[in-house]
Amino acid sequence: MPSVKTLVQSRDLKSLPSDYAHFSNSDKSTVAGPEDSLPVIDFSLLSSTNPDERAKVIEDLRKACEEWGFFMLVNHGIPENLINGLFNVCNEFFDMAEEEKLKFETTNPRFPVMVRSGSTTCDVSNQKVLFWRDYLRFFVHPEFYCPDKPIEFSDLVLEYSQRTRDVNRKLLQGISQSLGLEEDYIEKAMDLKSGTQIFAANYYPPCPQPESAIGIPPHTDHGLLTFLIQNGVGGLEIQHKGKWFYVNALPNSIFINTGDQLEILSNGKYKSVWHRAVVNNKKTRISLVIPNGPSPDTIVSPAAPLLRETPAAYAPMNYMEYVNVQRTTRLNEKPILDRLKLY
Repeated sequence: MPSVKTLVQSRDLKSLPSDYAHFSNSDKSTVAGPEDSLPVIDFSLLSSTNPDERAKVIEDLRKACEEWGFFMLVNHGIPENLINGLFNVCNEFFDMAEEEKLKFETTNPRFPVMVRSGSTTCDVSNQKVLFWRDYLRFFVHPEFYCPDKPIEFSDLVLEYSQRTRDVNRKLLQGISQSLGLEEDYIEKAMDLKSGTQIFAANYYPPCPQPESAIGIPPHTDHGLLTFLIQNGVGGLEIQHKGKWFYVNALPNSIFINTGDQLEILSNGKYKSVWHRAVVNNKKTRISLVIPNGPSPDTIVSPAAPLLRETPAAYAPMNYMEYVNVQRTTRLNEKPILDRLKLY
């Protein structure tokens, strides 16, 4: 399948090809939320020696995870020049000749490096329509993979993945405490030293009829916490209290959302947030996404200390088995998370 980028460049598109028509006008009722209504977490306060400041940021994490399943992280310490370099090199990758990119493409979801066009699940026959995006995805932990082109790609991704793992570990320590658990409970229970981490780059070219297309349809993420940054062009929408919010990023912030495994671990106290990517007709959007999960062999279940007064709400399941089932679930099928609910 040719990339969406190639499709856009190969003809003067005035209308959306029928395979990509996903929405009618009535399907999109986005409620724009002002930036200051979204939770903002100051990462630097998690290292504060002031007990009051640390207690406040842990309480802020609790509220963000419980009420939104989403927050913007500021003062995270990841250099802005590293982030800019990543966007540049990802743009170079999508600019490569089609035959260069195709050598990475596979229909096997277990293969470590994947380049796809138009689809979210790997079996395009499972879908009624195609999605307006190209993407690159590969595992960076516990084993590191990366395309061999562009030349700088590997070094930049390696540094970014290491830095985000450090931020992820520190955030999960705070979240662990916000649940009333020991600071290192999640880190040990999920075996984060061997935790699964994926790097994904999404490329959304300008779309001639954005109101009828979708970049990524509504979904939840399979891991614990997902990190997302974008190239200054918006498109992320999250569901909150039954309404869709178009969210704008604060300068040099990282979007963080809770995933399915954190919902299971917290026994449903922290919900995995539904979100989607919409497209526009003016600018190319690139988003870089890092899902952080347990180790591949971890059996995830509700944390035992949370079950003293409340029964387990989810059945246990091996993490990689969960991931593989989620990837092969059709869009109209019941999500795997719902199938694990016990009541």
